[in-house]
Amino acid sequence: MPTLTPERITQISNDLLLAVGASESHAKTVSDHLTNANLAGHDSHGFIRIIQYVREIKEGDINPTAEPVILNETSTTAQLDGKSTFGQVAMTAALEIGKAKAREHGLSLVNVSNHEHTGRVGTYAEAAAKEGLASFMCSGYVGGPSLMAVAPFGGTVRKLSTNPLVIAFPYNDDGPVLLDFATTISAEGKLRVARAKGATLPDYWTITADGTPSNDPNTYYEGGSLLPIGGLHGGHKGYALSFMVALFGAVLAAVATPDMQNARASSDTMLYGSTLILIDLERFGSLDLIKAHVEGIVSYMKDTPLREDFTEVLYPGEFEKRNRGQRRADGLYIEDATWDGVQELMAQYGVE
Repeated sequence: MPTLTPERITQISNDLLLAVGASESHAKTVSDHLTNANLAGHDSHGFIRIIQYVREIKEGDINPTAEPVILNETSTTAQLDGKSTFGQVAMTAALEIGKAKAREHGLSLVNVSNHEHTGRVGTYAEAAAKEGLASFMCSGYVGGPSLMAVAPFGGTVRKLSTNPLVIAFPYNDDGPVLLDFATTISAEGKLRVARAKGATLPDYWTITADGTPSNDPNTYYEGGSLLPIGGLHGGHKGYALSFMVALFGAVLAAVATPDMQNARASSDTMLYGSTLILIDLERFGSLDLIKAHVEGIVSYMKDTPLREDFTEVLYPGEFEKRNRGQRRADGLYIEDATWDGVQELMAQYGVE
């Protein structure tokens, strides 16, 4: 399993994207984002995705030069059409619009339709938090089983995607308090990583097409489904979260997109979109005082007797903060299967 520097990974991603037609600005946005995901400890949304993106560009799913356009706009809201560009490009555009509106009016909501894989959604929330903005972000998908990942709780046929949810609150210079997870028991990309490593899953994260619990990552790719948060018995909670994310993301996108306004979720139709809500916390009081209260809560949570096999309590987002420091120092480990696939692309497109 090779170890590469963050700079090397970024360069390879950037050069491959340029080789298949991405604009310079889009290639930089996407390659920086992928490396950021690896540094944060979320390999499932990092360098492993470059193989997927190159394929999707060649198949026409991603338009590598398209720019998002505003469909409608008010002082506090906006609706963007991503024009099938990279999800990272569409979300970054939405974030910039949302930040400007939130700073001026205290609150903003931006929805994006017609975009591809967004990458790690927490990255956008971290960027907003650096400017004192709390956030709620989600990406919602609902549709046919060939494009989805998750069966509704109690069912066996995929009808929802992993539908990630992010909530972030500014804390300190190292990053926000951050909730960033798929509404499934695991992100699909973590199955991809486990499969690349030839590993089994730590628990029953999936079910087969007939509903049998499985800890084999291949089950998902053979027609099975990921389970929602809560798993076999408590999955009604994750399913409900995923359902709501689909409403906030996909429904808002569908009603604003002319060719989707009369479409309905079905086995032949996919509805999808992402929503970003930003809040300027200084409308409520001093940001320094707010952060001091956050520090107090963090300290209170950490000051506790520990369960067996635990050495400390972490606050949400601390995992990512620690990974960044360690991985910058140690380098980034790339699974052999991923590296083999990337090297094939490098040879194919003359990337060194």
